[in-house]
Amino acid sequence: MTCCTSEEAREQRRINREIEKQLQRDKRNARRELKLLLLGTGESGKSTFIKQMKIIHGSGYSDEDKKTFIKLVYQNIFMAMQAMIRAMDTLKVPYGDPANEEKASIVRAIDYESITTFEEPYVTYVKDLWRDKGILEVYDRRREYQLTDSAK
Repeated sequence: MTCCTSEEAREQRRINREIEKQLQRDKRNARRELKLLLLGTGESGKSTFIKQMKIIHGSGYSDEDKKTFIKLVYQNIFMAMQAMIRAMDTLKVPYGDPANEEKASIVRAIDYESITTFEEPYVTYVKDLWRDKGILEVYDRRREYQLTDSAK
Protein backbone atom coordinates (compact mmCIF):
# COMPACT_ATOMS: atom_id res chain seq x y z
CA MET A 1 0.00 0.00 0.00
CA THR A 2 2.85 2.40 0.73
CA CYS A 3 4.29 1.85 -2.75
CA CYS A 4 1.21 3.52 -4.28
CA THR A 5 1.22 6.61 -2.02
CA SER A 6 2.79 9.87 -2.93
CA GLU A 7 5.94 11.28 -1.38
CA GLU A 8 3.80 13.94 0.30
CA ALA A 9 1.51 11.35 1.94
CA ARG A 10 4.53 9.40 3.27
CA GLU A 11 5.99 12.59 4.74
CA GLN A 12 2.64 13.39 6.39
CA ARG A 13 2.51 9.88 7.93
CA ARG A 14 6.09 10.25 9.22
CA ILE A 15 5.27 13.62 10.79
CA ASN A 16 2.08 12.16 12.26
CA ARG A 17 4.06 9.28 13.86
CA GLU A 18 6.53 11.77 15.38
CA ILE A 19 3.68 13.84 16.78
CA GLU A 20 2.00 10.73 18.20
CA LYS A 21 5.28 9.66 19.87
CA GLN A 22 5.71 13.11 21.40
CA LEU A 23 2.12 13.07 22.67
CA GLN A 24 2.72 9.68 24.29
CA ARG A 25 5.90 10.98 25.99
CA ASP A 26 4.06 14.08 27.22
CA LYS A 27 1.20 11.96 28.54
CA ARG A 28 3.62 9.64 30.37
CA ASN A 29 5.43 12.63 31.89
CA ALA A 30 2.14 14.25 32.92
CA ARG A 31 1.15 11.09 34.81
CA ARG A 32 4.39 11.27 36.81
CA GLU A 33 3.98 14.96 37.61
CA LEU A 34 2.48 15.84 40.96
CA LYS A 35 0.87 19.21 41.56
CA LEU A 36 0.65 20.46 45.10
CA LEU A 37 -1.01 23.55 46.55
CA LEU A 38 0.64 24.67 49.77
CA LEU A 39 -1.38 26.97 51.97
CA GLY A 40 -0.27 28.52 55.21
CA THR A 41 0.36 31.70 57.09
CA GLY A 42 3.60 33.62 56.84
CA GLU A 43 6.64 31.90 58.32
CA SER A 44 4.81 28.56 58.46
CA GLY A 45 7.34 26.64 56.37
CA LYS A 46 5.90 26.55 52.84
CA SER A 47 9.13 27.63 51.14
CA THR A 48 11.18 25.44 53.44
CA PHE A 49 9.09 22.42 52.43
CA ILE A 50 9.70 23.09 48.73
CA LYS A 51 13.43 23.59 49.33
CA GLN A 52 13.63 20.30 51.23
CA MET A 53 11.83 18.46 48.43
CA LYS A 54 14.31 19.92 45.94
CA ILE A 55 17.24 18.71 48.08
CA ILE A 56 15.79 15.25 48.75
CA HIS A 57 14.21 14.42 45.38
CA GLY A 58 15.89 16.83 42.99
CA SER A 59 19.40 17.52 41.93
CA GLY A 60 20.12 19.86 44.82
CA TYR A 61 21.18 23.45 44.38
CA SER A 62 23.48 24.99 41.82
CA ASP A 63 26.42 27.13 42.89
CA GLU A 64 24.46 30.20 41.81
CA ASP A 65 21.52 29.18 44.05
CA LYS A 66 23.92 28.72 46.96
CA LYS A 67 25.38 32.19 46.45
CA THR A 68 21.87 33.64 46.47
CA PHE A 69 21.06 31.84 49.73
CA ILE A 70 24.22 33.15 51.37
CA LYS A 71 23.12 36.69 50.56
CA LEU A 72 19.66 35.95 52.00
CA VAL A 73 21.20 34.63 55.22
CA TYR A 74 23.19 37.85 55.61
CA GLN A 75 20.05 39.90 54.97
CA ASN A 76 18.10 37.85 57.51
CA ILE A 77 20.78 38.45 60.15
CA PHE A 78 20.47 42.20 59.72
CA MET A 79 16.68 42.11 59.49
CA ALA A 80 16.39 40.12 62.73
CA MET A 81 18.92 42.27 64.57
CA GLN A 82 17.14 45.43 63.44
CA ALA A 83 13.81 44.02 64.62
CA MET A 84 15.31 43.30 68.05
CA ILE A 85 16.87 46.79 68.22
CA ARG A 86 13.48 48.37 67.41
CA ALA A 87 11.84 46.11 70.00
CA MET A 88 14.28 47.36 72.64
CA ASP A 89 12.90 50.87 72.11
CA THR A 90 9.29 49.68 72.03
CA LEU A 91 9.59 47.44 75.09
CA LYS A 92 11.78 49.98 76.93
CA VAL A 93 14.59 47.49 77.52
CA PRO A 94 18.00 49.07 78.24
CA TYR A 95 21.24 47.81 76.73
CA GLY A 96 23.37 45.74 79.09
CA ASP A 97 26.46 47.54 77.80
CA PRO A 98 25.89 51.24 76.96
CA ALA A 99 28.64 51.01 74.29
CA ASN A 100 26.31 48.75 72.29
CA GLU A 101 23.85 51.62 71.74
CA GLU A 102 26.18 53.16 69.15
CA LYS A 103 26.68 49.78 67.46
CA ALA A 104 22.91 49.31 67.42
CA SER A 105 22.33 52.67 65.75
CA ILE A 106 24.90 51.78 63.05
CA VAL A 107 23.32 48.35 62.44
CA ARG A 108 19.84 49.87 62.48
CA ALA A 109 20.78 52.42 59.78
CA ILE A 110 21.81 49.74 57.27
CA ASP A 111 19.41 48.91 54.45
CA TYR A 112 19.33 45.13 54.95
CA GLU A 113 17.89 44.52 51.48
CA SER A 114 21.09 45.85 49.91
CA ILE A 115 23.39 43.57 51.97
CA THR A 116 25.49 41.20 49.83
CA THR A 117 28.42 40.50 52.18
CA PHE A 118 28.97 40.26 55.92
CA GLU A 119 32.25 41.90 56.84
CA GLU A 120 33.92 43.84 59.62
CA PRO A 121 32.99 45.91 61.52
CA TYR A 122 29.44 44.57 61.18
CA VAL A 123 30.38 41.03 62.16
CA THR A 124 31.76 42.31 65.47
CA TYR A 125 28.81 44.65 66.00
CA VAL A 126 26.27 41.86 65.50
CA LYS A 127 28.22 39.49 67.75
CA ASP A 128 28.50 42.14 70.48
CA LEU A 129 24.83 43.01 70.22
CA TRP A 130 23.82 39.35 70.31
CA ARG A 131 25.70 38.94 73.60
CA ASP A 132 24.11 42.06 75.09
CA LYS A 133 21.76 41.35 78.01
CA GLY A 134 19.16 43.76 76.62
CA ILE A 135 19.07 42.06 73.22
CA LEU A 136 18.86 38.64 74.88
CA GLU A 137 15.92 39.82 76.99
CA VAL A 138 14.17 41.20 73.91
CA TYR A 139 14.83 37.91 72.12
CA ASP A 140 13.23 36.03 75.01
CA ARG A 141 10.21 38.33 74.70
CA ARG A 142 9.91 37.80 70.91
CA ARG A 143 6.29 36.73 71.23
CA GLU A 144 5.52 40.40 71.98
CA TYR A 145 6.67 41.55 68.52
CA GLN A 146 7.32 39.99 65.13
CA LEU A 147 10.66 38.21 64.79
CA THR A 148 11.41 35.55 62.19
CA ASP A 149 11.77 31.98 63.45
CA SER A 150 15.26 31.79 61.99
CA ALA A 151 16.56 34.70 64.11
CA LYS A 152 18.63 32.52 66.42
